[in-house]
Amino acid sequence: MQFYKTSVLISSLLFSPLLFAANDLSNSLAGPFHLNTDLYIFAADIDGSISDGNLDYKVRQPFHETVKNLDHFFMGRINLSKGDWGIYIDQQLVKTTENKQVLQYPIALKTKLTQTSYGLYYQAYRSPVENINQRPKLTVEPTIGIHHTEAKATLGAFGLSKTADINWNEFFWGTRLRYNFDSPWNVASEITAGAKDTLLAQAYLGYNVAVFNRDINLYAGYRYFKQDYRSGNFHWNIHEQGPVLGLNIPIF
Repeated sequence: MQFYKTSVLISSLLFSPLLFAANDLSNSLAGPFHLNTDLYIFAADIDGSISDGNLDYKVRQPFHETVKNLDHFFMGRINLSKGDWGIYIDQQLVKTTENKQVLQYPIALKTKLTQTSYGLYYQAYRSPVENINQRPKLTVEPTIGIHHTEAKATLGAFGLSKTADINWNEFFWGTRLRYNFDSPWNVASEITAGAKDTLLAQAYLGYNVAVFNRDINLYAGYRYFKQDYRSGNFHWNIHEQGPVLGLNIPIF
């Protein structure tokens, strides 16, 4: 009997922290699921370089040049949350074709860039003070995830043509913040850093508009994105920065 009691006591001491952790996790997942999506335009000025072997192309492309050379694009994010936890997928797809004359020689560049972030976040802080719409005034959400890049560039110059088609993954971490005013206005920011020298920083000013009993958040802000990736003879060194216009639509 003494052995039984001792075994129960030891088991309780060992498993109690796990039970508390399980309860905490269960509490943090309390509440219904929420799904929302973002559609946005990143009006980026792009500079940097794309090189592969003996071909090196300097990129100096303001947004209006990107629009002129644009074949097609898509930019959006989908976010699913429950309680304090959430997951999201953010994707940008841009395909361009550019032709230039340098010293009477034609230079052609075709690029297809797909950038996708798969993220997980946790609402680590929720302000106990709510605004007039019963939303916490301040939320802080650390985030981690995987950033996937697919880059394809075809460069033709001086009678030479070369195609580089490469993709890579990198782990990223960072944080997101949002502040809701006692009005339809709100501000948000996000900064993440990747393990392979990728940096994303953005900040927005938003305004909630009621449409069919749903708060559509219209927002405008600024975004900076940097990548510097090498693989063999291929070097992708790109900086993108510019204004962002978008809207967030709650689905349920």
